[in-house]
Amino acid sequence: MTTGDDHRHCKVCGKVCGAGQETCSSGCRDRLAQRQQSRQNSVRLMYLLIFIVVVAFAIELIH
Repeated sequence: MTTGDDHRHCKVCGKVCGAGQETCSSGCRDRLAQRQQSRQNSVRLMYLLIFIVVVAFAIELIH
């Protein structure tokens, strides 16, 4: 039994797909893009909240 890297599994559904592919179909590709966009939006929101807290503390220290 060989363990070569001749195939990969879809990052969304887990089905076998080609060695150079992350997903097995356009539907899975769309779902992966939605997940990545959602994750990116969450990170942006986290940075925005941290910025707001830091600014609030800075303003409080000045007064």
